[in-house]
Amino acid sequence: MTEWQLKETETGQLALYKSGELVAQPVSAVLAFPFTAPQEGISIVDEYSKELLWLDSLEPLCAESQAVLKAYLRRREYRPTIERITSVSTYNTPSMWTVETDQGPCRFELPSDESIRRLEGTRLVLTHANGMQFLIPDFMAMDRRSRQILARFMA
Repeated sequence: MTEWQLKETETGQLALYKSGELVAQPVSAVLAFPFTAPQEGISIVDEYSKELLWLDSLEPLCAESQAVLKAYLRRREYRPTIERITSVSTYNTPSMWTVETDQGPCRFELPSDESIRRLEGTRLVLTHANGMQFLIPDFMAMDRRSRQILARFMA
């Protein structure tokens, strides 16, 4: 049995155990590098954001705990992927964007030019006015119209 374990409670919260003994409930998992290393550098914090456990990777956890943590992170770090930009209300910010995502059509507000952030290579992240993030894994692979719209905001 591994020393640290994460379990999901009946109410959907995470609970942290050490050697079978409850350490804290509820706990949250926070990614240090959510875009570049989504399964490395994970902090397990209590409800007051005090760090209880640092994981360089998922390896120290048993397979069951890894599965629980991965499922939790998929829910917490949900970011739709933009496949195509259908339209923008204006080429100034704030502007309303209508996009096609891997989860279907969506409309969101881009509050400022700084809401488009370039990651490594040709990856982008766009942040809605409410904080939700949308990923573009490769803006150069998008259709011509989508690239033109992005170019106007990234210039």
